[in-house]
Amino acid sequence: MNPADVAQSVLPLTSSDLSLFALFWQAHWIVKSVMLGLLACSVWVWAIAIDKTFLYARTRRSMDRFETAFWSGQSLEELYRTLSAKPSHSMAALFVAAMREWKRSFES
Repeated sequence: MNPADVAQSVLPLTSSDLSLFALFWQAHWIVKSVMLGLLACSVWVWAIAIDKTFLYARTRRSMDRFETAFWSGQSLEELYRTLSAKPSHSMAALFVAAMREWKRSFES
């Protein structure tokens, strides 16, 4: 087989544009809408994942601060007074609720 004949037969394949944008613009409107929907869902999922990562890190830092304060040796009553107005996270809220119940058990 002649190399020039092979080059001529391959030439139409290389001349067509196979980039993602060209393929998108050549697609049917239903395919375009599905692609745009999938792209929107992908962005939405990544936004949720990044938000949850930041939320987890923020919660972890606040729990570490509470645990450091809890085990620091300061009075639990003093810690309760500082946190009782508005606990900042679940671990502090659990501590405030437990202290409130413990105080209530001694009052009655």
